[in-house]
Amino acid sequence: MKTVMKEVFPAVVAIVMAGTAGADVPLFAAKCPSGITADSNTKGQVYINGKVAKLIKRPNGQITAQSAGVYVDITPQGGQPPRVTSTAKDKTVGECEILSSKAPDTTAPPLAGTHWRLIEFQSMDDRQGITRPAEATLYTMWLHGDGTVAMQLNCNRATGTWSAAPGSDPASGRFEFGPLAATRALCPSPSMDEGIVAKSKFVRSYLLKDGRLYLSLMADGGIYVWARDGSMSSEAVLPAAPENGGPRNWAATTALNLREQPSTSSRILASYRPGTILDNLGCQRAQGRAWCDVQQLGGGPRGFVAAEYLRPAISPDGSAAMGPDDSALRAGQGKFDSTGPLPCAFGAGQPLGQCESGVARAGGGYATVVVKKPDGRTRAIFFRMGKPIGADTSQADGYPEFRATKESDLHLIRVGNERYEIPDFVIFGG
Repeated sequence: MKTVMKEVFPAVVAIVMAGTAGADVPLFAAKCPSGITADSNTKGQVYINGKVAKLIKRPNGQITAQSAGVYVDITPQGGQPPRVTSTAKDKTVGECEILSSKAPDTTAPPLAGTHWRLIEFQSMDDRQGITRPAEATLYTMWLHGDGTVAMQLNCNRATGTWSAAPGSDPASGRFEFGPLAATRALCPSPSMDEGIVAKSKFVRSYLLKDGRLYLSLMADGGIYVWARDGSMSSEAVLPAAPENGGPRNWAATTALNLREQPSTSSRILASYRPGTILDNLGCQRAQGRAWCDVQQLGGGPRGFVAAEYLRPAISPDGSAAMGPDDSALRAGQGKFDSTGPLPCAFGAGQPLGQCESGVARAGGGYATVVVKKPDGRTRAIFFRMGKPIGADTSQADGYPEFRATKESDLHLIRVGNERYEIPDFVIFGG
């Protein structure tokens, strides 16, 4: 009997210890028998009924999650959805329904999920030398594990994407930022915010050394030096609402569910495909994770989705719209960015004429177009992300039906019997 124990005990230790080392957990959400729910996040955590579970990695690659007497077995299957089974408290075993899934990213560099503060910019031009921020805590950068980046740049914020490919030594390799969308407040001088945004597109490599991150620009353009900031973690920072400089819209990075409350056990209101555009209505923390209040662009139920499955939405002009949309307010005040005639008609079968119009733009395809009708009244047409979403109809005009189609770069708008033709350049400028 003693001999058997010597053979079995080391194997048990290896299984338990593997759970503390972390595992490559696929991103998934599943509904299991006995009312059990299970899902994972980009940090490799698994939630059972909304609570973080303990993980045990099996030698065969299977991962077991355990919480409050409930067990969930996850078997990764490469690029296919994982197989998930559950064992309830009463020992009932069942097959779980996969609601959404994504294979784990096994190539993520050591930068994923890190937080940094700016130390200095080292110019290769001796006349400029080294530039340091007046207050380093005002310049911070979060490199999220989903490939998005969030920066605090003095009084402004910037969001976008990042990518890295480690070389033979993971401490160095290729690094690039995607287009950064930034707020444009006038910060107290001296400020480095505009320079960082402008030069971000020239960053080409990274080096990790002694707790610092060196981001080098192409053609010896200079080096931004960042220090690891342990005072905050990316989990402690909630995504900002538009009124606080955050993105106006999110894009779903994977298939996900809209829930009635910020909880994985809450009722599902709708399911979204990857790339679905959602309105950013603010975020909050619940059950140890960030949840965002959203509604699909153009209308639909309002509810909550986990923030880790969202990224700032990119508008048709390549920008990410940040901050509040003030186009309707400025249009109502007659503060237009451009004015000119637009094709219009006001009766069935009536040929198109020309109407005076003005447009107030808020960037990213957000705009309000006001058309002056022949009787002196006006019609406002609202655009978001470059799409016409409605008009200022009212009870006085019988709430006429709003319809919109597009031919090439021309929006064909119908508001009851009213017809308008609005080209893209009116909305985006140019």
